[in-house]
Amino acid sequence: MILRFPPAPLVAFVGFAALAALGCSSRTPLSKEQLGALMFVDPGLSNPEGQACADCHTARAAFRDPESSRSTSMGVIPGRFGQRNAPSAMYASFVPKLHRDDRGRWVGGLFWDGRAGNLEEQAGVPLLNPLEMNHPDRASVVTAVRRASYAPAFRVLFGADVFVDVDVAFDHIVETFAAYERGPEFAPFSSRYDHYLAGTLRLTASEQRGLEIFENPARGNCASCHPSRPGADGMPPLFTDHSYANIGIPRYDNSKFYLQQPAYNPEGQQFVDHGLMTTVKDAAQDGKFRVPTLRNITETPPYGHNGYFENLSYLLDFLNTRDIGSYDVGTCTRSARHARCSWPGPEVTATVDHSIGNLGLTAQDLADLLAFLGTLTDQPE
Repeated sequence: MILRFPPAPLVAFVGFAALAALGCSSRTPLSKEQLGALMFVDPGLSNPEGQACADCHTARAAFRDPESSRSTSMGVIPGRFGQRNAPSAMYASFVPKLHRDDRGRWVGGLFWDGRAGNLEEQAGVPLLNPLEMNHPDRASVVTAVRRASYAPAFRVLFGADVFVDVDVAFDHIVETFAAYERGPEFAPFSSRYDHYLAGTLRLTASEQRGLEIFENPARGNCASCHPSRPGADGMPPLFTDHSYANIGIPRYDNSKFYLQQPAYNPEGQQFVDHGLMTTVKDAAQDGKFRVPTLRNITETPPYGHNGYFENLSYLLDFLNTRDIGSYDVGTCTRSARHARCSWPGPEVTATVDHSIGNLGLTAQDLADLLAFLGTLTDQPE
């Protein structure tokens, strides 16, 4: 089988100051992708200044928040935290618009709950969210871009009067973000597993066993939601089918979102995240969240929509023993030396997926599965 990989980058991005100077002094036209790269790392795009998109989606951390010790990201206003764990932005360009597939399942949509139909819609939300970049309206965002060092380059690309109409300017702003996120930096397909599929690398014995567990329907069955083989057209696997599930993740009691002011969290400690149900207004979707890609999964802790799992081993243990209790969970009082500890109950009970929770995997199986997941990390090329 011939694997079809995305083209290599046509442009090597230089430093922020150098590229900004290029756009301002020489008026050399920048591509939308280049301009989006500048804006993505610009801390002047928040209100007040101080937070860039890259602060919560950093390249060195597979485009997620490097502050992995927190369950959710802090916004530009100190002490303000969102309700969900910031996912990696890598491979997000392949997520389809939210729709029902031929099996009647909800599939696609950006954010954990699918509420954005494309990268342009997604890019505008953090800019206007008081818990993130905190602009009160589109005009405030446009003003920030108009005052930026790369504003002349923005005018060259979109026209001298681009900032006259706020809505037009805002649409171009999110358009440039989306162009950058559709670029090869966000989807290099350069992992060891990609090289394995191409026949240029062999997996270790442990990684090979992990792959077999991952794909075996009678064991891990992970590939049922995280497809691991190329498509019929040779497209490398994305390790997600973009569907939605409630895997029974417990409420994360230490989430700083519970402490937000009533204006941002009216329910306080009683808050329940209803996931997809909030988007599609269907109780059958209560507590379901979009299945994330597993590409770069070892680089993107914490895990789960609320950041409940501090590390990947903890998450794998949960998937394996959720319904029977774990030997490794240290948060309960054991009745006997080798007794199992029960996991806390799910935040939303009615829609829990019962295909997991008692997989019967051994400690060695889990170690092998973790080794395989490590092969999904993109490598510099």
